[in-house]
Amino acid sequence: MAEAPRVGLIANLDKPGARSLLETLISAFEMRGVATVVEKASADLLQNPHPSLMVLPLEELAAASDVLVVLGGDGTLLGVVGRLGEAVKPIAAINVGTLGFLTCATADEYQTLVDAIADGNFEVSRRAIIEATLFSGAARKPGLVVHALNEITVVRGSTSCVVHVETRVDGHFVNHYTGDGIIVATPTGSTAYSLSAGGPILEPGCGVFVMTPICPHALANRAIVFGDQREIELLVPDQRDHLLLTADGRLVSELKEPSRLKIRRADVELPLVTLPDGSFYKVLRRKLGWFGSSIINSSEVPGEEGQ
Repeated sequence: MAEAPRVGLIANLDKPGARSLLETLISAFEMRGVATVVEKASADLLQNPHPSLMVLPLEELAAASDVLVVLGGDGTLLGVVGRLGEAVKPIAAINVGTLGFLTCATADEYQTLVDAIADGNFEVSRRAIIEATLFSGAARKPGLVVHALNEITVVRGSTSCVVHVETRVDGHFVNHYTGDGIIVATPTGSTAYSLSAGGPILEPGCGVFVMTPICPHALANRAIVFGDQREIELLVPDQRDHLLLTADGRLVSELKEPSRLKIRRADVELPLVTLPDGSFYKVLRRKLGWFGSSIINSSEVPGEEGQ
């Protein structure tokens, strides 16, 4: 019989119900013989923690765990991925937030997830992570390196300024964009900010990036899909006002001087834990409110009899 994995528990301190769910999960995993480790900041939620409970900072918790269980929404999961970078581990997220595209269970479904992890009855969707290296001013050496699961974005830093960004792919000039900013998103991020800006929905694992302009001044400027083996450059010239570089919605840096971003697929991926019935299309229908139903009975589709 395979040894049960050690589970690291991370809770969003700002989510109502996170404390009681965290306590419930510790007990539920214990009942299934699964050892747990609680992230140090999350342990502060517990009113009467057991003296033997292992508590570790996030980076040490990840190193000591086989699977991380995050209590929150997509933003909580994205924050954990951003902080861990290349040290990321398989993550299962329980939605105690709002939208939850990346979560695999709700708070009411916690036992289903506990049993799936204890029994090893879960699947892993390998999600591309984007890596951006910032070169600022006259510096020719790479500076800040950031990782994101959803997107890297250059946006205006004040409401009155216009963003100018030149884009290149594998060294080839693509376009000079003028507008509110530009997004480079992974397939996972295609259902986030990029979708709101008019970008396409991409299936996870399809091996592409999408570059989506935000409120472009030229109507001909549209989202472009590139193979994720490409290297994308965003060149930011000298501008009247400073711009902002964000990763998964987190402010990374203010761009106050001419800058260059090199964007590529990171060497590491996120192993996102999903339950066996967690179809991407089922999630799309539920999260985007697609209420249409099939008009063709499955028995009428070749190869689907009895399914």
